[in-house]
This record gives sequence, structure tokens and C-alpha cells, in this order.
Amino acid sequence: MHCRCGTDNPPTAAYCNRCGRSLAARDGARLARDVGVAAGLLAALAVVYLVDRTAASKPLESAPASVGQHVEARPLRLAVTPPEYDDMGKLLATLGAGYPFVETPLETLLEAESLRRYDVVFLTCGGVPPAWLGRRTGDAQRGAVGAYRPQPRVAMRLQRALRDYVAGGGTLYVSDWQFQLLEIAFPEFVDASRRFQGDVQTVRADVVDPGLARRLGPTIELRFERPAWFPAAFRDAGVTTYLAGTYRTLDDRQLRGALLASFPFENGTVVFTSFHNETQNSAVETELLRYLVFTAITAREDAQVRRTMVRGGFSPAERNLLSASQDAAPLTQEFVCRTRGPLRFVLGFEPQGARLRLTVVGPDGATREQSGDTTFAVEIPEAAVGAWRYTVTPEHVPFANFPFTLTIGEKDAAGR
Repeated sequence: MHCRCGTDNPPTAAYCNRCGRSLAARDGARLARDVGVAAGLLAALAVVYLVDRTAASKPLESAPASVGQHVEARPLRLAVTPPEYDDMGKLLATLGAGYPFVETPLETLLEAESLRRYDVVFLTCGGVPPAWLGRRTGDAQRGAVGAYRPQPRVAMRLQRALRDYVAGGGTLYVSDWQFQLLEIAFPEFVDASRRFQGDVQTVRADVVDPGLARRLGPTIELRFERPAWFPAAFRDAGVTTYLAGTYRTLDDRQLRGALLASFPFENGTVVFTSFHNETQNSAVETELLRYLVFTAITAREDAQVRRTMVRGGFSPAERNLLSASQDAAPLTQEFVCRTRGPLRFVLGFEPQGARLRLTVVGPDGATREQSGDTTFAVEIPEAAVGAWRYTVTPEHVPFANFPFTLTIGEKDAAGR
């Protein structure tokens, strides 16, 4: 079901997954979407895929809600594709025992049932199995054996499995070269006019997302140490951009585009980053990579928070992605309310055994406080103009670097 904001929703959806608008039945729009996706798959079969000489697979190993609803705690279920140019497993290991992961071969991507074992699948930069390749089309970069078209049968299985996984609520984290798999699986989000590859360089990227800017500052230098990397070449509608910058392409053009972005698809989320974990990252780059992990892990609950908030007549005004460890100091920040009216502070986190306390102090010093073991909200029926201070205190967290979001919503004019 197509919404006026540009988001495509499942046929049975009553509300838009992105903006929360009520959806009326539009059979024509639904048909147009199906035709568009089918046409996109045909176009994706012409995508040239780069394959590295060292690409290898390992056997598949076994993998070990709504706002305010208590659900039994369970551990994270993470899957990571084998390291080649991007060693996400190495980064996850630095976050502690709360981030266990299974290294899974790329063949897992062909089966939605296998993918559903995991909350997040990290599809890291690298080549693909030789059996996925069709006709060779030419040479490639980074010492790869060549560029190839994908096998049509493989492209069809990839599209079906990845779309089913994300539609069912999974989060797909994708980096660099695996943008080409997104072209196959989600062609309606890709903008072919922006599809260029970058050269070796350092890019000064603008931090577009306010929550990320709080952690990193307004700009960040990203080092691209290998050629032929992919920018986030997506259409604007329905896509959230976190980082953008001007970069030099392989054919020596100067282009500006997104370098880190995400988009919702039915009940799940896709996160794509041009930059990833390679050899030696700076402290700021490492902080960005940690943020990407937390973004992927909180994506499902964050999307539910946004949908619930919008349907309640609130417009998300600010969102912060945070993390805490046991016995860590409380986290305090400020939000400036510029218009008198209802405010909603939503603390979003998966029910994994944590208990967090949210304290909100108004400009007049009045305090509201609440604790919970899964997502909850503190409502301010008539918020005064001025600075509102909010503090998150970890009463108990099940593991170090436990991630959560704090979203503040203001009642829009239509919802008053």
C-alpha cells in the first residue's frame, strides 16, 4: 500500500510504517508497486558483481514488542557474514559478552527461514560464492578476479529471502560492496543515477542526523583505504540519511551523496554504510562503528516507537541513541520545548533483562519519573516552553554497552 509520504507498505497495513498516516485501499498503487519491483529485479540481473579471489564460505552454525508490554527476556541473536574487507565480528567482540554472534556463510541469505533465526544480519563487504556468478563482463578492482552478472535463479532467491526477512521484522546491516545485493533485493529504493564508485581518499562527511551529531560532532573524517567503494545511492523518499559528503569517483568526478543511510521495509529495517571496519580506525571512526551496531540492534523497537508515537498524534522532534553498562553514571541531556503543549518522552529498548529509570524535570522544577523493563513513555499533558532535562539511570542492565533510544515527541497541530 503506497502512502503519500512515498513509503510502500504491506497490502494489509492500516497505517503507514514511516509516517503513521491512515492508508486507504489503492489496488492500482499496489499493482504498480508489484510491477515496479519485478522490473527492478530484471534490471538487477544486469548489475555487475565484483568477486574477490579469497572469497570463501564456512558451514552454517546454529544460533543460540510493543510499547509498554512485558515480554520474557532473551539474548540477542546476531549473524555475521565471513570477514573479507569488513571484519564486523572483531568489532562485536570488543563490545562484550552481550553481543554473541554466529558467523554464517553467504548461502544463508538465500533462505528466509534460516535468516529468521537472527534479530540482525550483518552482511559485510566482500565477494560472493562462485556458484552465484553468471557471465563475466570484465575486470574489477581490489585484485578481484573479475566482474560478473548474477545468476538469474540466485537473484530471484536473494530477493525473495531478503525481502521476507526484513518484512518480518529483521534488521539487515549492509556495507560497501554488498550494496549490489540491495540492488537485487530492494530495487525500488535504489537511485541508479547516483550509482558511482569512490576512489581511495579521505572524505570529510557532514553528520546529518542530530542524534549522531551529539556523539561525533558536526563533521567526521572517513578514510576509504581501498578503491571502488559504494556510496548510499538511494532515492530520497522513505530513506533516512545519517552521513553525507563530497567524494571523488573512480572516473575523477566530484559528487555529493549519502554515505550512511537506512530505510524501513514493512516491519523491518535496512541499514547501509559505505564506511566499515578495516585495518586501523581512529577513535572517532570506532565510535561511529559502535553507533552503527547499536542502530542495527535497536532498529526494530525504534521503528515501533515511531509508529506508535505518530499514530498517537505526536511528531518525533528528537531522537538519541544511547548505551549503558551496570553501575554506569546516569545519562542526562536537555530538550528545549519551543511551543506549549503535550510532550512525550519514550525510552525504547528490547526486553532483554534490563531495567531503566527515566526522570524528566520541567523548567519549573517539577519532576516526573518512571521505571520499566521494556519500552515505556513519560507523558507531559501540557508542557511549558523552556528547557526540559531528562536523565536515564540504569537500575539493571544484562550486559555492558546495553543500547536504548530516547525519543521526544511533540503533539502536532492536527493531534491537539
